[in-house]
Amino acid sequence: MSKPIEPEHVLLEFFTICSFHPDDETTAQPVPLFVLGFREGSEPVYVWLVDKNRFDAKRLTKDRYWLHALSNLEEYFNKKLGKCVAEEGSVRGGIELLVSTYQTQLRFTPLTPVADHAFGLRRGSPTLTAV
Repeated sequence: MSKPIEPEHVLLEFFTICSFHPDDETTAQPVPLFVLGFREGSEPVYVWLVDKNRFDAKRLTKDRYWLHALSNLEEYFNKKLGKCVAEEGSVRGGIELLVSTYQTQLRFTPLTPVADHAFGLRRGSPTLTAV
């Protein structure tokens, strides 16, 4: 069993959640695949919500392109994000381009600042003690 990621191990300033929308069920909810985040001046961070090594896309799509792409999730998304980062010249710009470009079967939430989110960054806050 994998070890849970503690918030202090993944310090992000912005994030988006990527989901895949099944193509045969128009009312089906998208299946969350990963959280993609970054800190200014850092590399992008993927937090996988599915088993990236054994993800079976056959239950979501019959489309050959997506079956192939989703058979190796990490390689596919690293390649796409790498192209977007190179085109935009920054990690943030690359993620924003990825989010705006791939919204047909992939669903990305808007790029969200973590500090504005309920579980924001830990910034060395004092530990609680019993009174």
